Amino acid sequence: MRKFFLALAVLGACACSKKDEGAAKQSIPQSALPAKPPVDGELVITAKLDDIPGEYPANDIYNYAYIMRYKVIKVVQGSYADSVILVGHYNPRFAREEIKDEQGSKVGGNVKSFTVGDVNYLVLTNLEKNWNGAVEDGYFKDKRTRYWALWADKL
Repeated sequence: MRKFFLALAVLGACACSKKDEGAAKQSIPQSALPAKPPVDGELVITAKLDDIPGEYPANDIYNYAYIMRYKVIKVVQGSYADSVILVGHYNPRFAREEIKDEQGSKVGGNVKSFTVGDVNYLVLTNLEKNWNGAVEDGYFKDKRTRYWALWADKL
């Protein structure tokens, strides 16, 4: 019986260390984040890109915001209580540094392409109040507020 409890204790310790490893992968070193957000926004977070619903439309007819789903890792500035956030990115077919049209001075960051699983540093504001163009939104049934990415850095 004593060996049984000892084996349980060892298994429990292994399970805890694996759980801690997973949590460590999600923590972002403070040195990886800017001391101050590069632009002003309502909300600054680190988040893991969880889903990109479908393919991006071509940019030959119109510009658009494309809504993507993120899992929030950390709220750096502002207030946000949910673990999921919906973020609109302007013309996601283009690297942020390649945007040279009227939005070029309004969106930025080092993201070259959006890939599920990437962790991003995002400076956000309310989409509805800051974007009046087309919105590609695969989450139309989800009632969460949509945010507009003013800045997106890949960490």
